[in-house]
Amino acid sequence: MFFINKQIDFKHRIINKRLCSVSVEVEVSGDTIANEVSSVFSQIQRQTKINGFRQGKIPRNIVEKKFADKSKNKAINNVINKTILSIIEKEKFDMLGFPMIDELNCDFERNLKYRFTIECHPKIDVENYKNIPIKKEIFEISDESLNRSIDILREKNARLVPSKSGEVDRSSFVFVSYDAFNPDGKIIPEIATKSYMLDLSSESTHEEFKKVLENSKIGDERSAKIEYREDYPNKTLAGKTIVFKIKIIEVKEKELPELNDDFAKDLGSEDIKDLKMKVKKYIESEKKIRQNADVKKQIVEYLLNNKFEVPQSLVASQKKSLIEKMKKNLESQGIYKEYVQKQIKFENGKLKEEAEKNVRLFYILNVICKNENLAVTDSDFEVEKNRIKDLNPGRKSVIDKYFLEKKDNILLSLKEKKLFNFLISNAKIEIVEKRMPLS
Repeated sequence: MFFINKQIDFKHRIINKRLCSVSVEVEVSGDTIANEVSSVFSQIQRQTKINGFRQGKIPRNIVEKKFADKSKNKAINNVINKTILSIIEKEKFDMLGFPMIDELNCDFERNLKYRFTIECHPKIDVENYKNIPIKKEIFEISDESLNRSIDILREKNARLVPSKSGEVDRSSFVFVSYDAFNPDGKIIPEIATKSYMLDLSSESTHEEFKKVLENSKIGDERSAKIEYREDYPNKTLAGKTIVFKIKIIEVKEKELPELNDDFAKDLGSEDIKDLKMKVKKYIESEKKIRQNADVKKQIVEYLLNNKFEVPQSLVASQKKSLIEKMKKNLESQGIYKEYVQKQIKFENGKLKEEAEKNVRLFYILNVICKNENLAVTDSDFEVEKNRIKDLNPGRKSVIDKYFLEKKDNILLSLKEKKLFNFLISNAKIEIVEKRMPLS
């Protein structure tokens, strides 16, 4: 059914309406087109300068002849803009982005017909966001797990000392020099080195190096042939077969610090008892952060059971952001660009899926905020700023500047925090007590 607009002589009808898009067919009378063309000619006549005529005094027939195509195109654009704006206002479309013209036919003697599609924000209802079932794991920190954490601290603060046995094993740190050759025996000088440390306990050390160096001693010479895969992150080695001629210079091993008060003092504690207390508090803090993240993850997964169509332009924008984030992360690790592009292509499907979930979650959370009136006030903003100031005495001016420059981001963060606090406080939580695993 066509709706006729009486101010502008046109009619329109909705031909396809979905949750996130709507297509509209429009027909404009020939008289309206003719009037708009005449109006454009008049505007050009007033504004254009042509040699031999004063501005505004150019004969109409000259203007019409010289600017016929330009005037008709501008008239069509004007009519389309006016009619689209009128339709959007009448139908109250919650428009997202600019309309796309799908089809256009113009007969200046009869009429203008066109079709346009616009993306819209979806109008949705979110159900069952209260009493979300959550399993909250509470870990008991046993003496065994606490001692393991202390041992990890000792590992991190160990020093390298000459190996007592002088023989290489899978826990050794081996200092080597090596030359590198291709399979035909031609030297590759850019890979050779005079001093390099291999940690044979590390998973990142190539297994072939571990095999050939095991049971060797200082002064021994060994040979290792390694085939690197095409997508190996180091571009110099990727896709190549390298023969390494290795000489062992030095063999070292880790020497752990003794577990005594001196060790505790080196780490800023009063004694071993104080160190253990601090480590326990740190573990509890870390576990609480992970626990909160896990609770939030369960809430998000539950909310995403609300399935609905989302605007593809927002999905594309979100996917682009995810790709840029992934790209920066990989490049910051020194991974070469060709491998980065391969990885992005490989992850393309997952990235789109994640982007769609993020957009859907955005709409879900907004609906809940609106339903529950979870707005962030200026008072909330000031309370957060003062909290940060209390944690950072003497940095008042720096914090004031930061909160001023990052106000929008901080308000969004506070809104999210308020929202998830609401969801957690209204969730159905099952406490699961566990002994903390050794890690």
